[in-house]
Order: sequence, then C-alpha cells, then structure tokens
Amino acid sequence: MTTRRQSFSLLLAAVLAGCGGGGGPGPGPTPVIAKTGGDGQVGTAGQPLGALEVTVNDGSGNPLAGITVNWAAASGGGSVSPTSSVTGADGKTTTVRTLGPGAGTQTTTAGATGATPVTFNHVSQIQGATQIAASGAATGPDTVLSTVQLSALVRDQNNAPVQGVIVTWTLTSGTGSLSHATATTGATGIAIDSLTVTQTAGTRTVQAAVTGLVGSPVTFTHNATAGNATEMAYNAGDGQVGPVSTALPNEHRVIVRDAYGNPKAGLTVTWVPGLGGGSVSNAAPVTAGTGIAGVTRTLGANTGLHTDTARVSGLAGSPVAFSDTAAAVVGVTVGNNFFNPTPAAVVNGSFVRFSWSGGSQHNVTWDGAPGALPASSATQGSGTHTVRLTQTGAYTYHCTIHGSPGNGMAGTINVN
Repeated sequence: MTTRRQSFSLLLAAVLAGCGGGGGPGPGPTPVIAKTGGDGQVGTAGQPLGALEVTVNDGSGNPLAGITVNWAAASGGGSVSPTSSVTGADGKTTTVRTLGPGAGTQTTTAGATGATPVTFNHVSQIQGATQIAASGAATGPDTVLSTVQLSALVRDQNNAPVQGVIVTWTLTSGTGSLSHATATTGATGIAIDSLTVTQTAGTRTVQAAVTGLVGSPVTFTHNATAGNATEMAYNAGDGQVGPVSTALPNEHRVIVRDAYGNPKAGLTVTWVPGLGGGSVSNAAPVTAGTGIAGVTRTLGANTGLHTDTARVSGLAGSPVAFSDTAAAVVGVTVGNNFFNPTPAAVVNGSFVRFSWSGGSQHNVTWDGAPGALPASSATQGSGTHTVRLTQTGAYTYHCTIHGSPGNGMAGTINVN
C-alpha cells in the first residue's frame, strides 16, 4: 500500500510540473522593430511622403501581431498620421509623414513598449533645394557711387547646384539700389544681383533669401568708402592764447572730404609752424576715419602772434592757417610761508605761474580782483599753478593755511 501511494504521489508531481505548477504563462517575447519601408525619402516641404513601414518580430524573425507602434515627427516639424497603429498578422504597420515647412533633414520615430525605437530620415526640399550660401565674399569694400555684384549659391542635400530657384534680394541697411528684387538661379545654382551705392559713405547690408532653406537669409555687407579727396577745411583749435614756450591745450585740426562731403581717411597733411617759431607735434599727420588730422602746437619763446599752416597740395581750401597768441609769463615762488616777489607787476594779458619750491603745504586763494576772481590752486607741496590776468588793477591772494587776507602769507599782483 505504501509503495502504491508513493508511486501515485510521484506521478501527480510530474503531471503538475509539466503543467507549470499552476504559476500561469511566462513573459512574452521582447519585440524588435525594424524599418521595412519609406526610409530616406526626399520630398517637398509641407507635403506628405510615401508611407513609412515597420515590421515587429519576436527577435527570432517571427512576426508579432497586435503590437501598438507609436509614431512621432521627431525633428523638422510637420506631422504623422496616424500617431499610433497596430501590427497585423505579418507584424507590419504604417503611417504617413507630412514634412515640416523648412528644408533640410527631418526625422520620424517609431517605438513600442519594451522595444528600442527606430528613426526614419527624410530630406525636405524647397524648390528642389535645401540650402543657400554666399558665392564668393560676403563682405567687401567699394566706393561711393560704385556698383558691386552679389552672388548667392543654392544647392540640394548632395551639394549639387539647383537651377530655377527664385531668390529674393533686399537692401536691409544703408542707401543704394538693387538691380533686381528677385533673381532665379542658373545652371550653376547661382543667383546674381547688383548693388549701386549712393554718394554717402558707410556700410550697406543686403540679404538674399529663400524662406525655409538652410542658411537663409544670406547677408552681404559692403562698406562704401569716400571717393578721391577734393577739399580741406578748418576743423578746430584756432585762436588760442598760451604762455610762451608752452604747448597749447587744444589741437589744431583740419578735415579732408571727397566731392560729396564724405570724410576721407588715410591722407597725409603737411604741417609747418610759421611766425613766432616753436613747433608742431607731427609734421605729416594722416587723416583718421573721421577725415580729421591734428597736431599740438608748442609756442615759441617770443610774445605775440604765432602761426602755423596745414596743406594738402591740389585740394580746395588748402592751405589752412592757424593764428595764436603767446603771452608773457611771470613767475612767483611759493616758499616756506612766503610768496616771492610780492607785490609783482605784470602786463595785462600775461600769465602768472606759481611754482612750489617744496616743503610744507601751501595754496593760492584769491581774495580780490578788478573783475572775476582767477581760479585758486589746490593745497600742495610741489608743482605749478598758472592763471592769466586780463583786467587792469590789483589782484590779491593768500595761503589759507599760513595766513589770512592782507596778513601773514599773502601777496598782490598789479596788472598794468
């Protein structure tokens, strides 16, 4: 009896084991998605492509039915329809991709739960092209009233030139005119336009565009430079007054222009000191981008009229003459608790130069004058302070640290 029961138990266990022990079915196969149609298509932007197809199998090549595949327009815009579809008995399912509005590469993805998604690649074209670029230099110089040729190259995804593409040209900054508002590419894929600039110097920009192409719009930049110099004129710095043997504070300047009033850069001006002697900082300055050239005039040792001239041979308005005045300089020493000399007598219009001899701190503070008070100095222990006295009468001053008006460290200058 025991032997029969043991045999029955073993047989029952074997049957249960063969039926899975009551644990239910095991997990299904992992789906594998493969592209089987529609990859690598070339189409027109905004339009549908041929159907995209995938096949889903169990990894051993056996098709899987009833698998939901999710589709998405991954790049480039556009859409897919349907956005999800179910595989048939052959494991296949499809969707239709409508391209986005731009040119170039666009992608679509297909994926399912548990599967690695796949990507379809497409090329979107506009008028048969994908890209636009400048043909030749996009930046260059020209002169006023000149005409410059502009060229744009249109190509497809294989970099082959595309004929018959309409390119729109626009002057986006500066003054001038284009020969065409649109131009069509020829057999070489090039569209040509020309820009005629006005008489005003400066930068012009032109754009060549095919909306949606990669690289659109292409920007061309041209700097219209001044024409030949025709005239020179005074700009600044005439009529200054300064102490003898001293550099004037403001430059003498001239400006050079072309026939249309544009400043002319890069022109050498010959500069020569005249009456009164002295010197200029540069005998041959060159005009800057503003058309201006300038020098610093150092006056000679004699009082009175000092002149200098700027010249460019052949230009209207050349030479330009400058006249300045050199005035006498009277020195007053600022010593240790004294001014020397005081009182001092000077000619009207002269400069008074206070010079600190070193040591303790002092200042020159004006108390009285025939007219407006001159500028007072800072408190200092060295250096100079120069003023010009232009009113007849007595000027009084003192040091606020070591005296008071009329007493202590004080002084008087009489102007005759």
